[in-house]
Amino acid sequence: MARSDPAQFDARQADHYPFLSGIALARPFQIFALEIDGRPALTFAAANLAEADAICMDPHLRSDLCGLTSAGAPVCSANSTLSARAADQREIAAFEHAVSRSPVSDEPTMAFLIKVDGVVVVTIDP
Repeated sequence: MARSDPAQFDARQADHYPFLSGIALARPFQIFALEIDGRPALTFAAANLAEADAICMDPHLRSDLCGLTSAGAPVCSANSTLSARAADQREIAAFEHAVSRSPVSDEPTMAFLIKVDGVVVVTIDP
């Protein structure tokens, strides 16, 4: 896979990306960054930009983000703008790092790009 398309993956490439072992690869996906008021906050996988935008509009995600703080300030508010864009190389690396250290799960993985108060990162060995 050429990295000129910075975040496109599919099932044929699973052997080259062992960090994806916990993700169901039934379809191609891309890595996206979720921005909160223009600030990159987390990364996640979605099939395309339309699906990524739908994830950003999820009221449960917004509610969860509104309950978090970073350096004492709310990460998100009810009026914050949540938007998705293709992740850059640094953000893709952060996502890959998080997925490689996550236990195998059918649930989606999201990797924070910001420090979240009260969150302790734990590496789980198999």
